[in-house]
Amino acid sequence: MTEPVYPTPRMVGVGAVFIDDIVLPSGQTYMGQLGGGVVHGLMGAAVWGERPGINAVVGRDLPDEVSRRLEQYFDTRGLIRLDIPQIRAWQLFEEDGTRRELYRVAEVAPFIAGAQPAHLPEAYRASQGFYLLQGFEGIQAWCKWIRGMILWEPLQQVMIPGNRDKIRSVLYDYAITILSPNLVEAQAVYGGLSPEALVAAMLDDGARIVALRMGDEGSLLGHWENGECWHIPAVAVKQAIDQTGAGNTYCGAFLWGLLNDKTLVESGAAGAVAASFCIEGVGVVNPNQISIYERDRRYHACLAATSKR
Repeated sequence: MTEPVYPTPRMVGVGAVFIDDIVLPSGQTYMGQLGGGVVHGLMGAAVWGERPGINAVVGRDLPDEVSRRLEQYFDTRGLIRLDIPQIRAWQLFEEDGTRRELYRVAEVAPFIAGAQPAHLPEAYRASQGFYLLQGFEGIQAWCKWIRGMILWEPLQQVMIPGNRDKIRSVLYDYAITILSPNLVEAQAVYGGLSPEALVAAMLDDGARIVALRMGDEGSLLGHWENGECWHIPAVAVKQAIDQTGAGNTYCGAFLWGLLNDKTLVESGAAGAVAASFCIEGVGVVNPNQISIYERDRRYHACLAATSKR
């Protein structure tokens, strides 16, 4: 019997699947939630109808319901099952929005490292876009293996004072399309500059496109060709329940927009909308629970509220 031939996913995310036990400042807990930066990011694209590929490591005891959910929205040929317990982590939130992550298993290094270039399925090599949540060594290794549009979300651990030269080196040496840190991370590296000055500094350092994520203040977008800077407002929600992964969700939807020939501003609005649905629920956003009418309403309202800086 001939094996079925599946198309190459247009977009691929790289990393590891986590199981999160979330504790909010109120003491409310949400146990056993599907998580991991790559999962959040790819679900941001799935909000807009994309079926991305996931190249990620999982443990031997990944719950069946989690496997089914991944298969529902993603091309899962890139899942790498390790013969170790599935990583699980407490996500502890404080009133000011800061988060601490405490691992609940002994062996975490393979999940922190995530999928490696050698794990990339042959079918994914021709994908048009890649979402990479990586440190310096990781982004350099991946950029040697892949082509297409690359969104680099730097790991929080490398966004520290003194690392500007390393960021500049990566941006000049490799064909990275989008750099997307959050405001706190960018200021840790570049100093207490204004958001507009941070975008300009990252463009000066070799970024082609910068998507600076600022939480409740929205995002700032810059492009090296014209130096213009656009503000994308955060989408207002009735109640913010869980902010875990909202930035990753934004990045995945932003990359989806550019891959679909959306403008910079349109892609930013797509990211803001996906992030708004993420924070309204617990854990990873569920596209099946989103009204397309409400999604599109938020998108057009967000576009109307954008401004040039």
